[in-house]
Amino acid sequence: MTSPQDKYADVMRSSQEAVVEAFESWTKNAQNAMTSVPGMGSAPVPPQEVIDQVFDFAGKLLEVQRDFAKSLASTAASAAQSARDNTESMSQAVRAHAEGTQQAVRDAADGARRTAE
Repeated sequence: MTSPQDKYADVMRSSQEAVVEAFESWTKNAQNAMTSVPGMGSAPVPPQEVIDQVFDFAGKLLEVQRDFAKSLASTAASAAQSARDNTESMSQAVRAHAEGTQQAVRDAADGARRTAE
């Protein structure tokens, strides 16, 4: 059976692959656009600049994923607390109903005993 961490790692790998594919597509489109403008396609972009752009983008993506994970965790915690509260409330209602039923049975038994005497 796959652990939640393994599933999350698989999703992250898929996300990273999608980002790489999107970046490659964007790069190809940008290169095509630059070569169609006179004088723009002749100056190569320094590799350090490309690396900085890629890591800046990855950092922003990671920040978005962090915010999403925090939001998801907060929602899950809130839902769990709500479920606990509802369970406790239902338990108290069942307990009160059971106690009332027990008292009614005792009262009926006492009444039947008095009638029989």
